[in-house]
Amino acid sequence: MSAFRNQKVHWFLGWLGTVCLISISGCGSGKIDKFADIQVMSDYRRDWLDIRVFLLDENGRTLIWNNSILSPEIGLSTINESEFTTNAKIYSMRQGEKGIKVYDGRLIDLRWSGVVGSRARLLRAEIPRALIDEDPQRDSEVGFITITIQTDKQGPFSDTVERTQIYSSFR
Repeated sequence: MSAFRNQKVHWFLGWLGTVCLISISGCGSGKIDKFADIQVMSDYRRDWLDIRVFLLDENGRTLIWNNSILSPEIGLSTINESEFTTNAKIYSMRQGEKGIKVYDGRLIDLRWSGVVGSRARLLRAEIPRALIDEDPQRDSEVGFITITIQTDKQGPFSDTVERTQIYSSFR
């Protein structure tokens, strides 16, 4: 009887291990479900620009924190922030038009985030003010920011925020 029980336990553990292995490999696609575009918003802070990148579906709706997206806090399969390639281009403004490029680089401190009172999925990042060049010819504190993000399997996705504050009002 003991040998029969050991055989049954051994079979069950083998079956359970196989199911777990299939589940892990099946979920590890490295793609974000329903991810089709981005929407960027920015806020000026004294020492940095606060960048929020909302992930959108093919209809322009914000992806939410539930099982419709493969990312943090959903089991073993996650898209880590380090798997995103980012680029930010910032242009000053001259006479209401796009001026010179004052920053061309990656987003700093990219991290998953959320919005209070909402289940919206977004990535948050910063661009330190010290990395943004001055444009002595600018006639405004505002400018243009174009953000591009992609993963190895999705993208690139790009969005531009026009007339957003990039400089303090003090020169």
